[in-house]
Amino acid sequence: MNRQLATSITTATSATTERSYLRQVFAWMVLGLVLTTGVAAYLSATSDVIGYFEDHAALWWVLMIAQLGAVFGLSAALPRLSANAAALLFCLYSGLTGVTFALLFQVYTTASIVGAFAGAAGVFAGMAIYGYTTQRDLSAFRGILFGALIGLIVASIAFVFIGGGVLNLIIGWLGVIVFAGLTAYDMQRIKQIGAQGMGDADTTQKLAIFGALSLYLNFINLVISLLRIFGGGRS
Repeated sequence: MNRQLATSITTATSATTERSYLRQVFAWMVLGLVLTTGVAAYLSATSDVIGYFEDHAALWWVLMIAQLGAVFGLSAALPRLSANAAALLFCLYSGLTGVTFALLFQVYTTASIVGAFAGAAGVFAGMAIYGYTTQRDLSAFRGILFGALIGLIVASIAFVFIGGGVLNLIIGWLGVIVFAGLTAYDMQRIKQIGAQGMGDADTTQKLAIFGALSLYLNFINLVISLLRIFGGGRS
């Protein structure tokens, strides 16, 4: 009886820890999306973002490099960063992404953007629920997903130089497939981390931010992929 009671208490504690961790992950993810959307909406409404980057083309590449640097810096340096530094880097990246989205807000119609966000929310929610509830070990697909992601990045770089409507559609559909799969994989991994327990509050916050970054990137890229496929440009 005592052993059963101890097991029940341990299970309940693990479930509570997991739920608390998931709440932190999604709170940080939502904060990132709010920052991105807020910066994008403000810049799109108050500035000629397209014109500015046409006059300062080099700054576009600086922005891209800064975004990549923030992501890789946060991922690589996470064990050595304080929780506050990790939070700052995450917010910085979200704001920089907002500058990129300001361009999209001026290129695509409002209906296209709202539709892409709604579609991405649906795909994201469905795959996140699947990743959370499935008993299948999704780590077996890790190599395939990351290999496809590298191919997607290469194709996106090639598109910058050669363009093409067909290539754009291929990149869009591939992006939906890859980031939907990564959403399920990341959600299962986040659930497992939450169930294991993280230790002190500083470590918990850093892991929550890292988990939020993974889900945030999946959602943002789902939006961009859907805009590639269905987005209508402003006349």
